Amino acid sequence: MLILGTHLNQNQPLVISLQSIFGLNDTKALKICSLVGVNPNVRLAKLSLNQLNKLTRICREEIDTSLTRYIQNDVQRLIQLKHYRGTRHMFGLPSRGQRTRTNAQTSKKIKTPLRAISRLSGKVKRQK
Repeated sequence: MLILGTHLNQNQPLVISLQSIFGLNDTKALKICSLVGVNPNVRLAKLSLNQLNKLTRICREEIDTSLTRYIQNDVQRLIQLKHYRGTRHMFGLPSRGQRTRTNAQTSKKIKTPLRAISRLSGKVKRQK
């Protein structure tokens, strides 16, 4: 089942499968189930066509589809203002005060294509 661009598992209870949609937590999922008039523990595969149409309509109303775009615009605004958090986002470092001396090694790693280019350039220099 595809709702708002997200594939939902039909074998899980409705509340759990709704939580896989970006922007829906457990309380919003329970609210949607009550608005549709369905038990939250019902499997998605057992819903009728009328209930599925009502579910998709209510999900569109509850969730702002531009939520990811809003978050990306907020990060870009921080980068343009040269805010501290924006520079941390720009360099791929933790932006919420975590330490980077011993932890956060995955966020400090160079991206894979850049690492491959640097390896190739290193091999060329060694051969000379």
